[in-house]
Amino acid sequence: MNRPTELPTSAWYLLQCKPRQDARAQEHLDRQGFECFAPTLTRETIRAGKLRQLQQPLFPGYVFIRMSADDSWLSLRSTRGVSHVVAFCGQPCRVRDSIIDHLKLRCAAMTHDPVLMPGDRVQIKVGEFADMEAIFLSMDGQERVMLLLSLLNREQHIQVGLASVQPVRAQGAMASF
Repeated sequence: MNRPTELPTSAWYLLQCKPRQDARAQEHLDRQGFECFAPTLTRETIRAGKLRQLQQPLFPGYVFIRMSADDSWLSLRSTRGVSHVVAFCGQPCRVRDSIIDHLKLRCAAMTHDPVLMPGDRVQIKVGEFADMEAIFLSMDGQERVMLLLSLLNREQHIQVGLASVQPVRAQGAMASF
């Protein structure tokens, strides 16, 4: 005889926030006692000539929320910063715990130290300087790097895309991007 499986007491759902109000929505949901999760990435950018690390949302405009069957959906409609609950066919879209756990692990892994450090030797893979080695100086924006390239007995500062360089392996060491 088949026994009905018990439904979990709470599950994750997805909320869409009002434009640029993700943080406000999360703050007000936290105040109401809801568990929220808004995955972020750490990006290095240069502003005013200084390297800064910024937290940027992985899914801008969305926040995951854990709710139980007893929680009131109506309170979400009046929460500051929340636009609506993401639904399909009129039913709130449930997100599996395994997906949230995977996102939490991936976001934690992406906050470690950057792969390239100033002074690291890199090889340029594409473009006019393909197959040449340079020295990594810094990140220049989100997807570009500043390099020091020795060319015609002079050192030149150049900018290239982050994806177009790879670290040079030290003797006996493995490096990957």
